[in-house]
Amino acid sequence: MSQMPVYPPAESSRREVPKLGQHLLTVLQVLVTVGLLWWLFHDPLRRITIWKALQTADWRWMIAALASAGVCEFLGILRWQLFLKMLHLRVRFGEVTRLFFIGAFFNQFLPGTTGGDVVRVIYLMRDHPENKTAGFLSVAIDRLLAVLVLVAMGLGFAWTRGEWFASSFAVGNAMKVFAIVLFVIGVGLITSFFLTSRHLVGRLPARFPLREQIVKLSTLWRLCIENRTEALLGALYTVPMLLAYFAAFYFVALAFTVKVTFLDMTSIMPLVTAISSLPISLNGIGVREALFEQLLSELCGVPQGTGVLISITGMFVYMVWGLPGGLFYLERIRRRYGK
Repeated sequence: MSQMPVYPPAESSRREVPKLGQHLLTVLQVLVTVGLLWWLFHDPLRRITIWKALQTADWRWMIAALASAGVCEFLGILRWQLFLKMLHLRVRFGEVTRLFFIGAFFNQFLPGTTGGDVVRVIYLMRDHPENKTAGFLSVAIDRLLAVLVLVAMGLGFAWTRGEWFASSFAVGNAMKVFAIVLFVIGVGLITSFFLTSRHLVGRLPARFPLREQIVKLSTLWRLCIENRTEALLGALYTVPMLLAYFAAFYFVALAFTVKVTFLDMTSIMPLVTAISSLPISLNGIGVREALFEQLLSELCGVPQGTGVLISITGMFVYMVWGLPGGLFYLERIRRRYGK
């Protein structure tokens, strides 16, 4: 918004700027989502491939996919409760489970990948108003350690399976860029941890690059340092949680093709997860499908269209696990209004 030459903008006008930017971002995400889905489904050959894959699918693998997704959600609940205890916020396991699933439910419908986190933090603050900060920090630490482990896994697969990725010129170059980005993120996280552990954050110059972000990270790192055992255990929980998340998509892939191994799926999933988490489209819809199709086609020889189907079905599996959150949400509404 352009500023007036003489009069300063009113307070209400200043508040409209971020709202306008947020609405514009949502509109762009909708356009990208619709455009990618149209591009993926307008090709009649791709639609024929999808239809044939559906007709010949071995749906028994869906049971394994649902079970693996359930393990992922269960580990996510245990990890969040661990961080709540670390912050001295005692919440019963049943309550943590309900709030976790409410967040998972809203993740399916709110733009972005953090909408569900915001919802569960809000409800946690309502239930425990005496310790609002702990609720927010528990989710922030949860996210931080998940990113840290995902970066480590992504770099590990980029290094150990470099020749496999390089079998496709386009994918190989994309993985090099991805590995560089992950390396930079990893160095940034390690540097912020070192500065925190050495009590050097407060000495950073005011104009130091990314100083504000480092200060915010230092709060989380300080909590992890003060509670080393819980933080380490939470990071360890993250490894099988992510592997279970990847495995759910692998089992879905087995329902439609035998060309994908578990190692193949786990190798590409850090890239797919990271890029689809960016605010490019609504909840990564369209972006995720395009990535699956390109990567599985180039690296595993999966027919175009089947990769799209694997992505959609994999997300449907997690939508099923989000449904209990809708029931828990309705229960909260009913109790709140006494109906």
